[in-house]
Amino acid sequence: MKQIVPAFLVESEQQFEKQLREVENDCSLIQIDILDGTLFPHISWFDPVAIGQLSTKVEIELHLMVENPIPIIEAFQKHVPTFKRAIVSAEMHRPDGAVAAYVKDVLGLQIGMAINPETPLKEIEEVLHMIDQLTVMGVHPGSMGQPFEGDAILDKIKQAKHHRPDLIIEMDGGVTEELIPKFLEAGVNRIVSGSLIFKNTHPTAELQRLTQLLQ
Repeated sequence: MKQIVPAFLVESEQQFEKQLREVENDCSLIQIDILDGTLFPHISWFDPVAIGQLSTKVEIELHLMVENPIPIIEAFQKHVPTFKRAIVSAEMHRPDGAVAAYVKDVLGLQIGMAINPETPLKEIEEVLHMIDQLTVMGVHPGSMGQPFEGDAILDKIKQAKHHRPDLIIEMDGGVTEELIPKFLEAGVNRIVSGSLIFKNTHPTAELQRLTQLLQ
């Protein structure tokens, strides 16, 4: 199934709840971007206790752009009932395989791996067989609204699909309406969109429109 996944890169609980209520009835999955300043020079709001108290049926995945993702993942698992999947950064200075195995085998969650535009696919070959999802970044992480990095990203997606045809691939960053057909043709299953949805004056209508483009 092809999905548009609204991305939440927020500065406050109020902003988070506002965006959640705008899209929760028109999607089955949202992504929370988590930055704590350790891996990239940005900080976002993420409070698992507060998020867990916001009643919603929408499933949640975390995109953890941090050096030490495990404590955050464990906190979300404890407090957020609809938390399903953790996506960790290939660029963290920790063993990818050990982190992925802990999340999947010990915590019992789905595990995704995110790779930056400059990171070659070969750097995560050792975990490509064990992850549930590969998140391919179309921009450098940290802020919304950046332009797509180019055709090399599409080539990376095709290489990953060739290597493991059953792998769920998510495209994150630089998404435009014009690029969506190219993403689908390359083999993308999930398309993450933050700016397109939430910078629109009518986020709900925009999410509905983007979802229709996947049909």
